[in-house]
Amino acid sequence: MSGYFLPIGLLLAFFIAWVSPEPGTALQHQGLIPWMVVTIFLVNGYQTVLSQIPTSGKLWSTGLIAILINLLISPFLGLATASLLALPAGAAIGLIIIATVPSTLSSGIVITQLANGDGLKALFLTILLNLLGVFTIPFLLPLVLENVGNLELSPWPLLKQLMIMILLPFAVGMLGRRIIQLSPRHWLVRYLPSSCVILTVWMLVSASSSTLKEISLVLIGSIIIAALLLHGALLLLCLGSRRLNQPDREEWIALLFTASQKTLPVAVGVLAALNQPIGVALVACILFHFLQLLIDSMLAVRLTKSAAGLDSVS
Repeated sequence: MSGYFLPIGLLLAFFIAWVSPEPGTALQHQGLIPWMVVTIFLVNGYQTVLSQIPTSGKLWSTGLIAILINLLISPFLGLATASLLALPAGAAIGLIIIATVPSTLSSGIVITQLANGDGLKALFLTILLNLLGVFTIPFLLPLVLENVGNLELSPWPLLKQLMIMILLPFAVGMLGRRIIQLSPRHWLVRYLPSSCVILTVWMLVSASSSTLKEISLVLIGSIIIAALLLHGALLLLCLGSRRLNQPDREEWIALLFTASQKTLPVAVGVLAALNQPIGVALVACILFHFLQLLIDSMLAVRLTKSAAGLDSVS
C-alpha cells in the first residue's frame, strides 16, 4: 500500500486544487512550501546511517559517472528535448528544471532493490547526487534557462536557498538521530516526506489553477513525449556507461535507477523560488515523475526475470 501513497496522494491533490483552489492558495501565500522541502530533507537525514554505506570497489568511479549523467549532462538533454519538440516556455522551464535536479530520494533505492540491485550502493549514490546537486543547480540552471523565455535567475540567492532547504536540514536530521529515539521505519517517518510532497503540489496547483485550466490536451501530449525522450536518454547513458566502468551487476543496477531518476520535491522547491506563475512547468515536473516511476518499475521487473533466468542456467 505504501507504494501507492504518493501517486494516489498527488492525484487527490490535483483534484482538490482543481475543484477548490482557495485553501491551498491561501497557504501558499503564507510561505509554507519551503518548510515542506525542509521537512523532507530533515527526515531524509534522520533515516541515513553513513556507517552502513559501502565505499569499496568501483563505487567511487560509479559515483563519478552518476554525477556526470544526472547532474552535468541531464540539464542540456532537457534543453535539447524542449527545443526538439518546440515546447512553449512554461513547459520547457518545467522540463529543464526536472532535468537539472538530482536523483529521487527514495524511489530509486526501492526500485533498485526490486530489480535485485544493491540498495546500499543506491543509497550512497542518492545522497551523493542530492548533496552535490545543491551546488550544481544554482549555476547550471541559469545557464540553461537563459535560452528559454525571459526568465532571469541569479545563482547565489538560489544556492543560499538550496543550502538552507537541503544541506542544513539533512545535517540536523542526522544529528537528531542521536537524540530522538524513534525508529527510521516508524510510519510517521516513512509517510511524512511523501505527505509533504503531496501538500506542496496541492498548494502549487491551487495557486496556478487558473493557468492549468487553460492547458490543452495537445500540450499535455507533447510534455509526455518530452518526458519519455528525456528519461529514455538518461537510461541509455546509464546503459552505455556499463562498458566503460564494468561494475558488478548489482552496482550497475543501482546506477541505472539513481542516475536516470529526478526528484520532485527539489524541483517544486526550485519552481517556488522563481516567484512567478508556474502552473504548466509544475505539470511537466509531475508528469515526468509519474512516467519515470512507471517505466523504471516495469524495467525492474524485466531485470528481475532476466536475473532469475541466469540463475536457473547456472
